[in-house]
Amino acid sequence: MTQPMRGALARLAFLAAAALPGGGPALGQSVDLGRATCADFSAMTSNDQAQISLWLAGYFAGGAQKPLLDIDKIAAAPAELQQICAKAPQLSLVGAETRALFVPPPAP
Repeated sequence: MTQPMRGALARLAFLAAAALPGGGPALGQSVDLGRATCADFSAMTSNDQAQISLWLAGYFAGGAQKPLLDIDKIAAAPAELQQICAKAPQLSLVGAETRALFVPPPAP
């Protein structure tokens, strides 16, 4: 296994571990992420922000029908989302601005 592959697998393992249930809602509860805003994201712990970033990456990739998750983008997403959210706390987490972090615009 090459060194870059090991690094990618280590990052993927970290993100998968971050996505494990922890301090989130109790089993049986649901969260409507369609109503979640940047203010909600900013108030989350760093672990919850990593989990939401992973979920957003999968959500947007599925919507674009692109079965590819860019591990580097997902790892960088919480910081990038914080920058966006600092400018517009009322912004929806499931919108064009956040989608652009995970899925490139379609080619012309």
